[in-house]
Amino acid sequence: MGVKIADLLHAEPISLTSLEGTVIAIDTPNFLFSTLNFTAKNTDSLFIDRTQRVINHLYGILYKILFLYSKRILPVFCFDGKVSELKRIITKDQLNDFRYAKRMHEKALKNKDWKTARQIGLSKEFLWPSVVEESKILLSLLGVPYIESPSSAEAQCAHLVKSHLVDYMNSQDFDSLLFGSPHVIQNLTKSMRRKIKNKWVYQKIEPKLYDLKKSLKLMGINYFQLIDLVLLLKTDYFPGIKHVGSKTALKLIKAHETLENIIDRERNKNYYFSSLTPEIIFKVRNIFLFPEVITPKEPFTWTAPIREKVRAFLCKDHHLNQARVENNLNKLINKYHSCISAFETFRKKSKHVQLTLDEIFSNKSI
Repeated sequence: MGVKIADLLHAEPISLTSLEGTVIAIDTPNFLFSTLNFTAKNTDSLFIDRTQRVINHLYGILYKILFLYSKRILPVFCFDGKVSELKRIITKDQLNDFRYAKRMHEKALKNKDWKTARQIGLSKEFLWPSVVEESKILLSLLGVPYIESPSSAEAQCAHLVKSHLVDYMNSQDFDSLLFGSPHVIQNLTKSMRRKIKNKWVYQKIEPKLYDLKKSLKLMGINYFQLIDLVLLLKTDYFPGIKHVGSKTALKLIKAHETLENIIDRERNKNYYFSSLTPEIIFKVRNIFLFPEVITPKEPFTWTAPIREKVRAFLCKDHHLNQARVENNLNKLINKYHSCISAFETFRKKSKHVQLTLDEIFSNKSI
């Protein structure tokens, strides 16, 4: 979901040409969910294969990487790790829930019980964990690096940008800025359009660059005050304060400087802060200011897709259209090689890319 503060931020159009020769970290859960584009009451946008499993994400990853390689952009995909207790209620044994659902799904297929297989395939115990697991498998077969974050994928992406291990991050959520990412790119898509939620209507879009430093200057606050500002709003970690929108929150922060001052001075002015306890304030601040992340010990590497294994995974395991897969796989392999060759031109521009390419070009098997 993310926090709704777009009207407060500095955004500017960015051309795909200007992104040539860059490495971009992808907020993978955000991207994968956009490929599914469904609600609990409406699964019409989900595509199901013969095994009664969803396949939106498989085509989505294939097309996303093909698009990025064609624009001479190298992606790094970041996945969520442990989910914060404030963000989402999860079962104590989610992994075992998935394993059990997976066994039941395989049993249903063996018995040709397609109805049960479909019910399991769309269940909360199976659908999302399966999408994540299969996405990691496909990325590995396509030769694209990914990171499993100890906590939030957005936090991990932000860390990679701050550490200059990548140039930008790509996410549709603004939580990325709250984790301190200097630059966030939105609308990085080939179609240049996006479906409006719950409607069969599309809107035109263009890539946008959100700059944290310029946004803070525009708002007239500092980074720590930005964290306090979003604590007043509805986020993934807190339901927000009634009657407080983004503009009101900014006005309160600028007038009182800290969240504690706001609670103390505005308590009797139609704002109810009882749910915003010191414990919640401490936890949410901690999530954004001190997230659990990892720093890769080795440079990122991109290798050529393993054609036979990709074909087997998509066409034999999932029964995807073989002609379509073959056509896109051929394009992807060609674009991969042209992208890697083009990056030779940009080697002086980015040290981490130079290290990566040195390792790539020394690999005789490619």
